[in-house]
Amino acid sequence: MPRTSVRGVEFWATAVAEAQKGAIPRSQVAAKYGVTEAALKYHLYKSPRRASTKSDALALLPVRLSGTTAKQVEVELGPGLRLRFDEGCDPAYVAALVGRLRKPC
Repeated sequence: MPRTSVRGVEFWATAVAEAQKGAIPRSQVAAKYGVTEAALKYHLYKSPRRASTKSDALALLPVRLSGTTAKQVEVELGPGLRLRFDEGCDPAYVAALVGRLRKPC
C-alpha cells in the first residue's frame, strides 16, 4: 500500500500564499509542492484571506423592531428615503434591492 503524506497547516499556508500571489500558474504551484490542483484549489477556497476579500459581501446593519405587531419591515437608506417590505418578504430580494440602491448611479 502506498504511503500517504499528511501535510500540516504551515505547508498549506505556504502553498496557498504562493498560489494567491499569482506569479506562476496554479498548476505549477501544485507541481512544486507535490499536490494535485484539486487539493490546492480546495485549500485556496478554505483560506481566510479569500473570505475577507469578498467585494460583493453586504455589511450587516442594525435592525430595530418597534410596535407591538410587525407587519412590515422598514429600511431607511438616508434622510427621508425609506422602503417598506411586507413581513415575510424574501430576504434575498430585499438585500439585492438595498444593495443596488446604495451604489452610486
